[in-house]
Amino acid sequence: MVKIKNLFEAGVHFGHTEGTLDDRMKQYLYGNRLGHLIIDLNHTKRLLQQALNVTAHISYRGGVILFLCQSPLNCLTVENCAKECGEFAHTRYWRDGMFTNSSRIFKSETRLPDLCIVLNTLSSTSKNNSGQHSVLSDAAKMLIPTIAIVDTDANPNIVTYPIPGNDDTPSAINLYCNLFKNVILKAKKIRKEILEKNKNIIEA
Repeated sequence: MVKIKNLFEAGVHFGHTEGTLDDRMKQYLYGNRLGHLIIDLNHTKRLLQQALNVTAHISYRGGVILFLCQSPLNCLTVENCAKECGEFAHTRYWRDGMFTNSSRIFKSETRLPDLCIVLNTLSSTSKNNSGQHSVLSDAAKMLIPTIAIVDTDANPNIVTYPIPGNDDTPSAINLYCNLFKNVILKAKKIRKEILEKNKNIIEA
């Protein structure tokens, strides 16, 4: 499903400038060109495929999936992706404690997601010193697995299933969204077919 050609054409391999490199991302680098870091797409393909498999399994079992993005340029793409596959999206400011203190914030019992897919790991509005999207620490405290696109300036160690890749370019975000949307829809279709088959067997 994941092809290096498609990743390359979408610009997934483009990282940030050398001066912004997070040392923990060195293992995923191919090299640099004209001062800009280049991500090794072989790593991206392998880890993206793993993340898609995890997403498919959670969707197949009826899990709730939450897409997150705080990039104004890509918010609409992420929202549409979640809507088209029957899941949820949060593309605005993330209030700390929305997972860990959900009953107090929402004034009622709230079902937390079974998986968070974060399309941009760094957040300019984050209150923590690292600049990482606050949902990552919130999810970790509640044992909610996370999948995140991790650019060269971010820390992959705080993500359950990190995917090294460009988290800014619309073409790259569009590719990620389409891949996740397709596996979710396919998993739901298979789940529906099996449930209907089992129902027919019981009725017979």
